[in-house]
Amino acid sequence: MSERDLELTDRSLREAAERGVFHLTLDDVPIDGRTISIQGRRYVHFGSCGYLGLELDERVKRGAIEATRRYGAFLSTSRGYLSTPQYEELEGLFDRIFDAHTLVAPTTTLAHMSALPLLVGSEDCVLLDRQVHASVGMAASQLSAAGIPVETVPHSQLDVLEGRVRELRSRHRRVWYMSDGVYSMYGDFAPVKDLVDLLERCPELHIYFDDAHGMSWLGPHGRGHVLDEQPIHERMVVATSLAKGFGACGGVLAFPDAETRRRVRTCGGPMVFSGHIAPPVLGAALASARIHLSPEIGSRQEALQRRIAFCNDLIREHDLPLVGSPGVPIRYIGVGPAELSYKMVARLMQAGFFTNVGIFPAVSVRRSGVRFTLTHHHRFEDIRGLVDAISELLPIAAREEGVSLDEIREAFHLPVGSGRGARSAFVPARAVTSGGSSASAIRDRGDRSRLSSEG
Repeated sequence: MSERDLELTDRSLREAAERGVFHLTLDDVPIDGRTISIQGRRYVHFGSCGYLGLELDERVKRGAIEATRRYGAFLSTSRGYLSTPQYEELEGLFDRIFDAHTLVAPTTTLAHMSALPLLVGSEDCVLLDRQVHASVGMAASQLSAAGIPVETVPHSQLDVLEGRVRELRSRHRRVWYMSDGVYSMYGDFAPVKDLVDLLERCPELHIYFDDAHGMSWLGPHGRGHVLDEQPIHERMVVATSLAKGFGACGGVLAFPDAETRRRVRTCGGPMVFSGHIAPPVLGAALASARIHLSPEIGSRQEALQRRIAFCNDLIREHDLPLVGSPGVPIRYIGVGPAELSYKMVARLMQAGFFTNVGIFPAVSVRRSGVRFTLTHHHRFEDIRGLVDAISELLPIAAREEGVSLDEIREAFHLPVGSGRGARSAFVPARAVTSGGSSASAIRDRGDRSRLSSEG
């Protein structure tokens, strides 16, 4: 991070904390998933990434308790020397979930830092999608420090990506493109099928996906967006997280072959030198993995999709400026100036709803927003209450900041001047981050239809 970016980040996050919408602490009361308590007040919780509600499932909690009794709170040695038998069992279950060769890591960030220095060679280069998760960028900085060329490309613009791959392949043995499966702020999908087509056209291309936010709520056995769209390709590696929809903690790497998995397990720095996932967490992960391999996971996914579809209907009804893919449990209401996002989130808290600010460095300085997530815990009246509150508060807060709703729409390349419910409010995030025109179709997981939005 440059000195200028560090200063902007510090200013942005410090101001959010001063406004009471960042660096908050829960009260010491039991958590039920639907609500949280902060400074003695209850809020409906729209800030959780526990999309399927598994983090509070009694079987998952019992798995943690039983593992604590059997193995203790922590195994104090590096995994290079010794592991509990939980790892072998868990990786066997993940092999079935992903239909790939898997490796469990303490976190997704440490998974990236274990794998990338071994996957990317000295004659390779790296292209980072502009919106790829910061944890991938952190790991890529290791590669840059080792002299491997690393550059950023526009978000999900495959024509630009293909042109850059064709330019670089004459100078590099392999070109690695690094992307999220489901992007964490705007909640848009990576165009996996189109990227696989590009793999077939460009044999020098390899792809590394971080599908942390696609895990569990999507795909057979909850294997996520990427592997729901495409079985693992011989030139593809997928990393994911157990700390979102899966309901536990840790990271997983899915490889196309056993030898690559063995090499990362043997030589990946954090795999050798870092501490373990605590046995209680592994016990919780084992219980969740068994749920993922049962028919129940499909029922939970369907229940979440009903909530997503209901929220979509309300957003259309109120004609709110939603950015991203409509079938994702991550919702991002664009507001533009950071000041307006602080004000909106604070007023939603006053109305009883906990949401997140979308601010720099996670998004562009001029494209702040209100980010909220939908989970299995939410009641339909909770969702209606939140969307009604946003619809009521946004015009008021915008007027106070001297910003018109049309100016907000223009900032996010949304249709301007539409009447309530007259046109779709959805816009692909690649149009927002690139400054280009929006795509002609968006994948809608809620009802499997295709929606169009105008640039």
